[in-house]
Amino acid sequence: MNTKPLLNTENKSGGDGRFRVRCEAGDDNRFRVTTGSLTVTVGQRVLREGALEMWDSVSIYAKEDQEGNLVVEVLVFNRDWDEPIRIASIRSRPQDATCLTAVGCCLDHVTP
Repeated sequence: MNTKPLLNTENKSGGDGRFRVRCEAGDDNRFRVTTGSLTVTVGQRVLREGALEMWDSVSIYAKEDQEGNLVVEVLVFNRDWDEPIRIASIRSRPQDATCLTAVGCCLDHVTP
């Protein structure tokens, strides 16, 4: 697993350059794409009432909001909860040259 962030500004994979996804799934399954928005969902096998099921447990949503901010949200799901919980909201304002914070991060746990 490569946990090193990519910091270059090149856009080699096309798309409009708002977000980049790099995925490694096992030894031979990799992709990288640049895009305007994205949804990534991770499921995992669980044992529920004696049967194995695949359960979507985490989703990542990335989009541009109405003010031009780029927003990434991380949600956690559990069948025992009435609603998912947002565990992170990460924002950037690439259009605002006066913004002194490159990336803002809120780690409050809230229902979306």
